[in-house]
Amino acid sequence: MSRINFFLGVLIFGLSITSACAQTEATAASGKKHRWIVYGGIGPNYYINNLEVAADKVKPVNYSFVARLMWEPEYFLRLGFETGYNQLYRMSGTHPATGDVSIVNASIPIQFVVSMQFLKHYYWNFGMGQAFLMNNVSTGKLGNYDASVLSLGDFTATIGYRKDISERFTLGAEFRGYYSGKLEDKNLALVFMAGYRLW
Repeated sequence: MSRINFFLGVLIFGLSITSACAQTEATAASGKKHRWIVYGGIGPNYYINNLEVAADKVKPVNYSFVARLMWEPEYFLRLGFETGYNQLYRMSGTHPATGDVSIVNASIPIQFVVSMQFLKHYYWNFGMGQAFLMNNVSTGKLGNYDASVLSLGDFTATIGYRKDISERFTLGAEFRGYYSGKLEDKNLALVFMAGYRLW
């Protein structure tokens, strides 16, 4: 008798799994679940000044742009890639030999992102990867000098809020910390985000 109950239980379990899989496939076929989402956002950032020369001339308030492609299944863990543009700092001044000097330091990160939702509308992201660091110098007397270097150890930590406004569109905001290992540049950003579900 116990064997019959065991086999009946296995049969019922198997039928329930098959039914759930068929329902998932039907939902996916109907186009109601969009797993791939593209995000874009922009907002101000604040550079944590670590310069030893001319630190008092740094303008620490700048801006960040974020673009992200994420795979977001029904589970809490999501994966994706992120890029964008971080203007880390600006500096300007005057020197007798060069005339007016303007310096802009920025980064273009390319990172792998792991995201986890921990409440209905809240989530955190952790990103790691590389970045192109760009240093643009313009002078009044000596012309312009542009340089770039690859940073191999860059990290981003984010806590964010996101709310659906339709089946495909989301709006939200993120508080982000960014660290570039090459020159130990760091900033904090508040980025306002919009998302669109692709398919």
